[in-house]
Amino acid sequence: MRIAFGRCLTVGLVAVTALTPTAQKPAATLPKGDGSVYVGILDDAREDFSVEKTGAIKRRIIMPAFEKRDAEWQAVTHFGAHSMKWTVGFDGNNLGEVESQASGEEGDQINSSHSRAKQIIVTPDAKVPTFGKPSREFTGVSSLFGLTSVRRPLVVISKPYWHDPDGWMNTQLPEEITQLVRDAFRRQYPHVDRCEHEKIAERDWRFPNSALSVRAAYASKKNSLLVAVKLDAGDCGWGGRPDEPTDSFVFQWFLVTADHSVRRIGGFESLLDAGDYDNDGRSELIFFSTRSESSDVYDLRYDNFQKKAELEVGYR
Repeated sequence: MRIAFGRCLTVGLVAVTALTPTAQKPAATLPKGDGSVYVGILDDAREDFSVEKTGAIKRRIIMPAFEKRDAEWQAVTHFGAHSMKWTVGFDGNNLGEVESQASGEEGDQINSSHSRAKQIIVTPDAKVPTFGKPSREFTGVSSLFGLTSVRRPLVVISKPYWHDPDGWMNTQLPEEITQLVRDAFRRQYPHVDRCEHEKIAERDWRFPNSALSVRAAYASKKNSLLVAVKLDAGDCGWGGRPDEPTDSFVFQWFLVTADHSVRRIGGFESLLDAGDYDNDGRSELIFFSTRSESSDVYDLRYDNFQKKAELEVGYR
């Protein structure tokens, strides 16, 4: 995925070598006979943040997020592996490997809207990949409580599947495509309200083109386009309703195919990564969004955006 952060993989990137497991820890990465593929998120330990301790988060963890089983992706709710070796993928490249293990015999292995499965990283900190500098982009719900920046979350895979065969990359849209997306937005949302101070000021607002801005655009090798747009409808209040056109947490994303047909694929905040995580020759895409006053959400889209798996997590 050659997106806005570019191809400069040498910036902030550290080569990784995996640790050899100790005799006390099983070396198997998956339970015997488990043919599943797991996708996780290498992330700052947001659980360490508090209003009393507002400095940068030092610790990082692996959050098991998605599992490919029986030809379908699903969110991980319970994760039973004690230890795991992961390939770190980003922008269609292999950044190296990290090894993780549960924090105890049972581990902290449950994802929910109030907590998340966590494995501690046993690879030395200096050998764990990072990309770029900490920023506000992926702070999510934690920004509401004072967290100002995090390192970019990176996708990790339980098998060495990091390629992005669809070749998603950032692009500039011609006006013709921008207008197609505007038209599709109006068809999707024929009745839009304009707001002031979290109250409806005008119903069935006939908004001008200038009120609908393009926030991100990506092109694939298949001549498809992903376009994120934001409607400036005033202060409509709290977010957390990604299907609403005025949701304050997300943008509305549209897929434009090679024949210029356009359809909405969902409401997301940021595109995290694209990769063929199950090695079926097609790229999956993972999006990140703030979901509520206590949770964030990761969305995995696959099969040409026809199917999805969604994981909502909190940090208590």
